[in-house]
Amino acid sequence: MPVGGAVWTNLESRSCTTYATREYVAEINVSLWNHHWMEVCMATPLFVHGHRNLPYRCEDRSGTVVGRFALNYDEPDCVTYWSGYRDWGCTAKGSKTRHIEQHLMNVPSNTDYKEFCATTPARFLDQQFSGADSCLNSVRIWGVYGQWFIYDRSC
Repeated sequence: MPVGGAVWTNLESRSCTTYATREYVAEINVSLWNHHWMEVCMATPLFVHGHRNLPYRCEDRSGTVVGRFALNYDEPDCVTYWSGYRDWGCTAKGSKTRHIEQHLMNVPSNTDYKEFCATTPARFLDQQFSGADSCLNSVRIWGVYGQWFIYDRSC
């Protein structure tokens, strides 16, 4: 329900910002002369893909109040995934650390590959990870690779 008659207009889909998440920007019809424009903006929901969303930030853009939204559902172009599991073995004798590497696929162009690498979930060796420990990018030839350094008492 609009707060005080405020409604969102001029919705724009922006770039992917992190795993499965796209930023949206919209204008809200609230005057900057209203001393509570920030509160109105932050409390007015926007419906996208049938879901209610509140902005994570509101700002004055040249006299127009704008809200920024991060949507992390129904954004398949923003979903990255891991492929090509490779176990590099123990990092060193007695290190108790195993080195795993995987290729990050479907990284959107003109985005921060490190953000996608750090937030794309992975599952291997009966463990779940929220993202890679570190990332390598050889853009021209091979692409983005995530690396994990996992405790392994056999190493």
